[in-house]
Amino acid sequence: MIFFLLVSITVFAQTLNINDAIRIGLEKNQEIKSQEWQLKQAEADYDQVISEFAPKLEGTFGIGPITKAEGNATRSIEDKGVLGRMLMGKITVTQPLYTWGRRSNYKNAAIAGLHVKQAELGAKESEVRYQIKEAYYGYQFANSLYDFIQGGLEELEKAKKNKKIEDHKTKIFVLDIEANVQEVKKHYTLALEALRLRTGDSEIRPAQEWLTPNFRSMKSVQDYIELGIRERSEFKQLAEGIYAKRSLAKAEKKAALPVLGIFGSYEMADTNVRPSQPGVFAYDPYNREVWTLGIGLRVELQWMLPFAKAAKYNAEAEELVEKEVFAKNGIALEIRKAVEEVKEAEAKLRLRMEAYQLGKQWLAKEGIGVGTGLKTSNRMLEAFLARAETTKSYFQAVFDYQIAWANLSKTVGVEVDPSFQVAP
Repeated sequence: MIFFLLVSITVFAQTLNINDAIRIGLEKNQEIKSQEWQLKQAEADYDQVISEFAPKLEGTFGIGPITKAEGNATRSIEDKGVLGRMLMGKITVTQPLYTWGRRSNYKNAAIAGLHVKQAELGAKESEVRYQIKEAYYGYQFANSLYDFIQGGLEELEKAKKNKKIEDHKTKIFVLDIEANVQEVKKHYTLALEALRLRTGDSEIRPAQEWLTPNFRSMKSVQDYIELGIRERSEFKQLAEGIYAKRSLAKAEKKAALPVLGIFGSYEMADTNVRPSQPGVFAYDPYNREVWTLGIGLRVELQWMLPFAKAAKYNAEAEELVEKEVFAKNGIALEIRKAVEEVKEAEAKLRLRMEAYQLGKQWLAKEGIGVGTGLKTSNRMLEAFLARAETTKSYFQAVFDYQIAWANLSKTVGVEVDPSFQVAP
C-alpha cells in the first residue's frame, strides 16, 4: 500500500501540467488567501451597516451603598450610622422607522464596497495566473535547454570516438557547454522555486517536458478592448467606487433630517433601608419602576457637518470619474501593445523554428559528410555550434510566445488564451 502511494505521488509530480498548476495556485496561493480576508472584511462592513439601523438596546445596572432614612416626601429622618444596599437600572430601546432612505444609501455603499473587493480579488487571481504561467514555462524552458545540452554532449562524445571532429576543439566546446549547464541549472532551480511560491505548494513539480510551439488564432484588437473594458478589474473598481461615494454623499446629507422611530425606556431603583413612597405623583428616586414607550423624532443639530461630509464624498466620486476616463484610454493602449507583442512573438517563433530545423539538417548533413570522408571535421564543429545557437533561440522564442499570450490575458483582465478557458 505504501509502495503504491509513493508511486502515485511520483507519477503525479511527473505529470503535473500547467492547468493543474494554475488550479492549485488559485486554491493555495497566500496572496489570494490574504485578498479573500479583505473580502470578508467588506462583508463585515455590510453587516455593520445593517446593524446600525436595527433595534438598539442599551442597558445599565448597578448596586451601591446608601444610608438608612425614614419618613415621606415632606418629612424624613436620616440615620447615617446604618448602611443598606441600593439597586439601580435603566434600559432604553430605539428602533428607526423612517430615515429618508439613509439606510438604503449606506447599504448600497457597502454593497459597492464589497464589489470593489471582489474586483480586487479577481485582479489578484489574474496576476497569480500570469506568475504561474511565467514560472511554469520558465521551468520548461530550462528543462528543454538542459536536456538538449545533455544530448549534445553525448553526440560530441560519439563524434569524438568516431574521430569526426578534432579532439582539442571538442574539449574547448565541451568546456564551454558545461559552463552553460551551470547557468541553466540555476534557472531551472529558480523557476521551480518560483512556481512553488506562486502555487503555495512546496512539493509541486511540473511534467518533465520540452517547450513546444502551440500556435493559436487571435481575435481583433477591438474585441479585446471591449472585453477589457467590461472585465478589467480596474473598471469594476472605479464604477463601484463612484457609486459608493455618491451613495455615501446622499446618506450624509440626510443625516441633518429628523429620524422617525419608536423609543422606549425602563428605569428601576430599589433599596432595603428607605421606605417606598406611595402614589403616582410622589417622586421616589430610591424605590420606583417606570416604563415609557412611544413614537417620536430624533434630531442631531450639527447642520454643517453632514453637508461637509457629503461634499467630500462627492469630490472623491468626481475624482474617480476622471480616473475612469483616463483608465479607458490607457488600458486600450495597453491591450493594443499586448496584441502586437503576441503577433511579434509569433512571427519570431516561426522564423526561429525554420532556423532550428535548418540547424538540425546541417548537423546531420555534416555528420554524413565527415563519416564518408567527403568533408572536414571543422565543418562538423561549426554545425554543432549552429545547432546549439538555433536551438537556444528556438526555445527562447517559444517561451516568449507563451508569455506574450499570458500577458495579453493579464492585460485584458480575463483568460483569452484559447489553450485555457476561452473568454466569453
